[in-house]
Amino acid sequence: MQLQKDIQLNQLITLIKGLSEIQRRKLKAELDRLENNPSDTSLEEFLLSAPTFSENQIQMIEETRKAFDQWRKN
Repeated sequence: MQLQKDIQLNQLITLIKGLSEIQRRKLKAELDRLENNPSDTSLEEFLLSAPTFSENQIQMIEETRKAFDQWRKN
């Protein structure tokens, strides 16, 4: 079966209705797999919306790192 790129929803539904039961199960399994595997854009959106450190927290981390470095040298 060959599909067009710019297919309308009602055309897609008509094509799906024309599939055999086995083909519909395979289609459903593929759609379920796609839903369970978030795309890279959703990962990017998640990372961009993640919380960030405040300036005070960054300063505290740097001070702690310097203190550990100094302690290791002694």
